[in-house]
Amino acid sequence: MTASIAEPCPQLPVLRRLVDILPTPTPTPTTVTLALAPPLPATDPTASVLAQRVLRAAVEVLGARRPARQLSAVLGPDLLAYLVSLQATAGHLEPRVGKVLAQQHPGGVLEAVALVTLSTGVRALAARFEKQGSRWQCTALQLRLTTGDLATLRGRRTHRP
Repeated sequence: MTASIAEPCPQLPVLRRLVDILPTPTPTPTTVTLALAPPLPATDPTASVLAQRVLRAAVEVLGARRPARQLSAVLGPDLLAYLVSLQATAGHLEPRVGKVLAQQHPGGVLEAVALVTLSTGVRALAARFEKQGSRWQCTALQLRLTTGDLATLRGRRTHRP
């Protein structure tokens, strides 16, 4: 059975815009106050280059390819001692530098991270630099080794009875 043309069609809903249905809001006077952000302090373009060079040199110290005293102008005595102790602990893991990332913060602070590839995996060498006068000084240096890294050191030593 087919429907004839003469039969009435069901009524389709009429779509109307919301603008036509909703009442128009009355404009109220508002005051817009824009607070200007304080200007960012000027960043030192040489700081990230310095951080990259120092971290690359620190990894060379770890691998015994550079003497630690070459970093004495940037690292304090306690950080130099820490770097030498890391060399004794991680030097056999053949450290190589991957990427170095640096971020300068307000107040004369620079944080940098070097991705260090060891024979046991990839680790991060983190450093913090602070501007002291006109020079940058490394105030913190850290490389976290895993128990697997330390186990390879114990495995290399020969035990005497």
